[in-house]
Amino acid sequence: MRISTVPTSPADTTAQPRRRCVDVPHNAWYAAATSDEVGRAPLSRRMLGNRVVVYRTVAGDAVALEDRCAHRPVPLSSGRLEGDDIVAGYTGFRYAPDGRCVAVPTQANVPIGARVRAFPVHDDGSFVWVWTGDPNLARLRPPPQAPWLQDPEWVTFGDSWVTQAPLRLLLDNFSDITHVAHVRPEVAPPALVAGPMPPLEVTVSETGMSFARQYPPVPVPAWQAPMLGVPADEAYPQREEGEFLSPGLWVDRWHADTPEGRASFVFTHALTPVDETSTRHVWRVSRNFADSSAATGTLTPLMDGYYRAVREALEDMQRIVSEDGPRADVLVAADAAAVQVRRIMDRLVADETGTR
Repeated sequence: MRISTVPTSPADTTAQPRRRCVDVPHNAWYAAATSDEVGRAPLSRRMLGNRVVVYRTVAGDAVALEDRCAHRPVPLSSGRLEGDDIVAGYTGFRYAPDGRCVAVPTQANVPIGARVRAFPVHDDGSFVWVWTGDPNLARLRPPPQAPWLQDPEWVTFGDSWVTQAPLRLLLDNFSDITHVAHVRPEVAPPALVAGPMPPLEVTVSETGMSFARQYPPVPVPAWQAPMLGVPADEAYPQREEGEFLSPGLWVDRWHADTPEGRASFVFTHALTPVDETSTRHVWRVSRNFADSSAATGTLTPLMDGYYRAVREALEDMQRIVSEDGPRADVLVAADAAAVQVRRIMDRLVADETGTR
């Protein structure tokens, strides 16, 4: 694993921006973009209130810098690349991949300490992960992994957008999928409506959480049966799994054990706070069965419609909170995973801010 980090120089006079997104951890890896979005054209993104520009060097390495020239408040992303350096379009100041200003057009000498902030970055082939917190901690916390996205044994599709709701609302949503049967009944596995929910098995670590729920034999969804080549009314054991790998990555799995073997979906969610009330959401649906384009053609509108409905629901929630103010939730047994994720997020924020 290769992580590019840049130590802060004692001579660095770059002012650190005020802490935004106060209720989410900054010492965490978040996806600035998918790997295929980052190239030789500067790409501007906003992450946890920070302006970030990402691009690739001539050798193909990903770079992430503060998207603001040190001389004037103009975005570097509106400039151009010259070799491995980025040149601000308005000022002409030139910055190396480590953030140092290496040339000024109006004079021979570069002002001492002139630089922009360089962020630790890691490109795993699926996502370009960026660390906007304390750079000295980046190497101590490896980026989350999603190797199935690069595995030819899995068929993957998906999309991305910005949801006008904070990260924590999205994490609450992924922590409990019982809402699927109400948001999009045609997508929901019959196991979700077959009767009382089986108990949720929750496992918690210092920075992560996983849960599982084993269902008694029930049919698979009507749209999935022909993909598996099984009768639509035959019952099969099924299992739900969810995992909070980091504040920036959530993974769900759904397994159906058929006579042909275990058929699995993996739902991957890269989540990046844009600011206090909006989150970039990259979602991917992977499967280890039915590798035909026809199956993908059937699944794509189903999953796209579901995630769009979820986005609309979350944005409605945020509008109500913004207009009426927050209130304490009434919690039920299905919220067991969400409660643990909230506690982990609170603890990570408290560790950073000293507010324990």
